[in-house]
Amino acid sequence: ENALRIKFEDTSTGAFPGGDWQLTINDLDSGGQDRFSIENTTLGRVPFTVAGSAPNNTLYLDSTGNVGLGTAVPVLDLSLRATDTPAIRLEQSGAGGFTPQTWDIGANEASFFVRDVTAGSRLPFRILPGAPSNSLRIQGNGNIGIGTDVPQAKLHVAGDAYVAGTLTQL
Repeated sequence: ENALRIKFEDTSTGAFPGGDWQLTINDLDSGGQDRFSIENTTLGRVPFTVAGSAPNNTLYLDSTGNVGLGTAVPVLDLSLRATDTPAIRLEQSGAGGFTPQTWDIGANEASFFVRDVTAGSRLPFRILPGAPSNSLRIQGNGNIGIGTDVPQAKLHVAGDAYVAGTLTQL
């Protein structure tokens, strides 16, 4: 059968919830999507779908509640694993009246980075592998430390600083 469905039809009345739900296996149309979905048939929405070709461990929930994306061994609350440049995208669509904006946060063998996708994929923030502890530290009072974990001023540089073409000991 090409119409594999299990429908949960709620016959409740009054103040009880009454939405109908359905487990759907594959699209009905020839050439349609190979999928498993949970559908809210009352509202005509499909909040959850797994494509038939999804790789192993695309979404994995372990016994402690940790979530793995691409891994069956999530070591933190959320673990993201990929063969090249694991990243997350933060995308403001603009549908709420605010200007659309897209940022990526990712990491690979070259750096940890924040990418401004909207502005041509600029990389305004990068940390290279092996950077020492306290390379950059921002205290709760707003003091910024470079090379120190206890900045004593708005900008505290421990060591040499290159300022407008001159090497200055601060």
